[in-house]
Amino acid sequence: MAGEKQAFDVEMSKDEVADVIKDINRYYSEVTITKVHGACPYGHKEGEVYKTTGMNHAGICGGLWHQIQPSIIALQYEGGPVWEEKPGFFRGLCPEMGKVQVAVQRKRKDDTKTLRTEAKMRDMTGKGYPALDNYKVTLEILGVERHCMWAHREGQRFEIDPFNIGNVCGALYWQAYHFMEVLFGGGSFPWEVDGNIIHGACPDMYNQTIFRLIRQER
Repeated sequence: MAGEKQAFDVEMSKDEVADVIKDINRYYSEVTITKVHGACPYGHKEGEVYKTTGMNHAGICGGLWHQIQPSIIALQYEGGPVWEEKPGFFRGLCPEMGKVQVAVQRKRKDDTKTLRTEAKMRDMTGKGYPALDNYKVTLEILGVERHCMWAHREGQRFEIDPFNIGNVCGALYWQAYHFMEVLFGGGSFPWEVDGNIIHGACPDMYNQTIFRLIRQER
């Protein structure tokens, strides 16, 4: 039938892809740091505001991002946590005993461009986290199926840790976070040939990006 959308697993025309991208970029989520108990090791302060999407973390701490990213995805597509009474809104906590609290509100974008905020690495060594003093982990892009929405490409390498997402796609980082914790903890997966490497894939099944995490001693 005319006007029907194509299934995600078939090739789309340029116009169809453009329509999908336009729908993806209708909204962003405004993340406000509402409370910090004590000192945040990453340096978050009360009153900070970040413009995020499911891919754009805007420089938020990786641990906090890992906690709130799934609900940010839900807001982006007009969903949200079922326990929140206010539409397009939720509250969240960082995983470090709730040290950082946030309020997240969905907002309509003024344009349909992909929101992308450059983020700098913050040195988290020497701050009381032995795993970060002992190891570093690099995320390497091994390949991309079709077109990565974040423009990742084969051969890119990024240093990441549980605080620093850097310029990695926020959705890809969320997927890699679980594996990264294994490596920083000194562990490994029994099915990997090299105990210092873990392979994975981003959650976008249509434009899937394949990566590996590589652990090295500092």
